Amino acid sequence: MEATKTPDWNVVGILGAARGAKGDAEGAIGTEHLLAGITTAKGPAREALAAEGATKTALLTVLRDRMHRDGAWSTDDDAEGSVASQDILGDDGDRRTHFTGAAARALTAAMEHAQREDAKKFGAEYLLRGLLEEDNRAVELLGACGISPLAVRTRLDGGSGSQEDDLNPLLHPTRDVLLGRSHYRRMPSLWMRWLVRLSGVNWASLPAGWVRQETYEQARRLGHGVVGTEHVLLAILATHEVALRYPHLSAGSAPDWETQYAGGERLARLGIDYASVHRALTAADRIHLTADARPVEQYVDEAAGLNLTSTADPGTGPLVEALLSEETRARQLIDALTSTSGN
Repeated sequence: MEATKTPDWNVVGILGAARGAKGDAEGAIGTEHLLAGITTAKGPAREALAAEGATKTALLTVLRDRMHRDGAWSTDDDAEGSVASQDILGDDGDRRTHFTGAAARALTAAMEHAQREDAKKFGAEYLLRGLLEEDNRAVELLGACGISPLAVRTRLDGGSGSQEDDLNPLLHPTRDVLLGRSHYRRMPSLWMRWLVRLSGVNWASLPAGWVRQETYEQARRLGHGVVGTEHVLLAILATHEVALRYPHLSAGSAPDWETQYAGGERLARLGIDYASVHRALTAADRIHLTADARPVEQYVDEAAGLNLTSTADPGTGPLVEALLSEETRARQLIDALTSTSGN
């Protein structure tokens, strides 16, 4: 019996998104583009990927970083064996669009999965299974994000996937925003909120802008009605520790890493981490703090700049310097914690 060749509407959208993920790069659509396309769809396939951290934000960040860079991939996805989409999809394809040999095999495998289950059309779940059947760029892309293909398949089968998570649970909300699973509630304008939700933003590449947004979230999560420099301190530590956990988003190996996250690095050298500051602010015998010398917005605006998504993000170093240069609530916390630890 001939394999089911007709894609459902979800896959039609995925194919369009794959073209967008490819951008203006030369060559055929590869398995990495199809995988990125799945993150824009609805349903179990996208959910299985997102549960393991393979979100649209994560995959597109890695793809953009590797685009047009020689030697960026260790596999060629069988580019020489490229196939016209019409030869795979029939009337749903065309002669101008081509898939790499590996992408063509993944699509064929998806059709065969659908045929075995007597499905009238093949959907995203079948496509994801097809992409994970061999070593290709889709699998390499997952690996670049620290994600196991087996864990994704387990999620797709209804299992719990990867059980390993060494990140403090208190930092999970910060992580979820970074990965694009959730979004900040406080945005400077309606269009910015719409843009972030639609297109996403890699907050790890904008440390100062990220801290600005995270500051208000830290205050909200603690139930504090007044935002102070202690929340800025929490935000600097939270973003730094989450960025370290996701180097493919924070470009931890880039030359400007120390500049971008200099504030968090400085605090870490002092022995200050997120858990210790959070504990100091929530313990029954918590440290008494006097009022900040100035409104918190002044410290953030002066050190981080006013542009939320500026490409010239100054990093977190100037912000920590500003917090320590005056008798801020953040400085009081740091002084108390370092004197207690003997630093």
